[in-house]
Amino acid sequence: MKQYLYILGFIIVFSGLYTSCKKNTLDALHEDEVIALDNYVKSKELTDYKDASGIYFKDSILGTDTTKVRSGFKVYLYFKITLLDGTVIFSTEDKYGHNYEAYDFYVDATDAKITVAYVQQIAGLHSGLKKMHVGDTAFMVIPSEYAYKAVDNTSIIGVPRFSTLLATVYVKKGISPAELAAQ
Repeated sequence: MKQYLYILGFIIVFSGLYTSCKKNTLDALHEDEVIALDNYVKSKELTDYKDASGIYFKDSILGTDTTKVRSGFKVYLYFKITLLDGTVIFSTEDKYGHNYEAYDFYVDATDAKITVAYVQQIAGLHSGLKKMHVGDTAFMVIPSEYAYKAVDNTSIIGVPRFSTLLATVYVKKGISPAELAAQ
């Protein structure tokens, strides 16, 4: 009987050592994301577009309106947000690529009713919008640290853990906090 206990104890100790030496699955997923992000940024020559907020931001079309989007603004957007592999996550486009109805988005909103929307939860989108003017179109590469991090939203919205998001955003209209209060 003692032999069985020694063998069982040895197996437990050995399995503990084996699993403690294995790389954490979440760390491996994050490392894979970092590698894929670096490859994408280098292949698209976006290295110089990384800003202080941690996202990659590139203006593609500048509008004529001088109204800068700031915290508290309600903006109406046309957008397309995809994963690195091109899988569309969120979009205001129909299947033919037409935009008919703009999406209302609250920059840096804290209202629980507003922030429950999944698009509102992308912190990198808030950072990018604050670099834009009404009428601008921009492209953003948003690392998972500024999106959904390690949260697995695959079954809900199709975003796996540690997913970099690509967002093309057009700010159609903006309403300042003062204008919102007057309404």
